[in-house]
Amino acid sequence: MLHCFCDFDGTITVRDTTDAVLEQFADPKYLEWEQKWEAGEISARECMAQQVRLIRATPEAVRAFVREIPVDPGIHALVQSCRLLGGTFTIVSDGIDFLMEEILRVHRLDSLPHYANHLRWEQPMQQVLTFPHGKDDCRGGCGLCKCAQMDQHAGAEGAERWTVYVGDGLSDRCVVHEADQVFAKGKLHTYCSEKGIIHTEFESLSEVAAALAQTARV
Repeated sequence: MLHCFCDFDGTITVRDTTDAVLEQFADPKYLEWEQKWEAGEISARECMAQQVRLIRATPEAVRAFVREIPVDPGIHALVQSCRLLGGTFTIVSDGIDFLMEEILRVHRLDSLPHYANHLRWEQPMQQVLTFPHGKDDCRGGCGLCKCAQMDQHAGAEGAERWTVYVGDGLSDRCVVHEADQVFAKGKLHTYCSEKGIIHTEFESLSEVAAALAQTARV
C-alpha cells in the first residue's frame, strides 16, 4: 500500500506560512528567537512557541492574510496520482494548524488527513502554541515529529506499505531516513545530497505526480 506523506510550508505552499505571518504581524523581536534557534541555543519547538506569542493580530486578520498565500498548483495532481494508485495522502507539518487549515479550505483540500502544531487564541491578541503531535525524543527537536507520524501509520498498514516523502526543509531531515522513496527540493535536497540519501529533486509537485504515475506503469 502506498502512503505519501507531504510537508506543507514551502512544499504545498509557495512560501512558509508561519514566516509570512510573523513578518506581517509579529513584534520584530521574533527575529531574536530565530537567531537563537539558528545558533543551536534552543529547539525549533521552543523557537516557534516564543515567536507565536509575539503576533499582534486578530484571528480574522490572520485568516484574511493567509488566504492570499498561493499553493503549488500541482498539489491536486499529486493527490489524484496517489488515489489512482490506491494510496493515501497525508500532510505532516511542523507549522501551525490554524494557518494550514485555512489554506486547505480555500483550495478544497481540507478533507485530506493533516497534522500540525495547534494554535489557540486565549484573547484577541494573545495566542499559545501547543504540540499535540510532539515527541520528547524527536531527533529534530520539532514540534511535530514526522518520524512518529510515519511510524504510527506504518504500524497500522503493515509490512506491505510503501512510504513516499515529499518535502523541502529542515524539519524533514529526520523522516527522509525512514521513507522508502524521497522527493526533495531546497534545503532538504541539499541535506539529502550531503548525507547520501537517495532522492529525486523536484521543483513543482506536478513533477512528483508524474513520477508516481510513471512508477505505476513500470
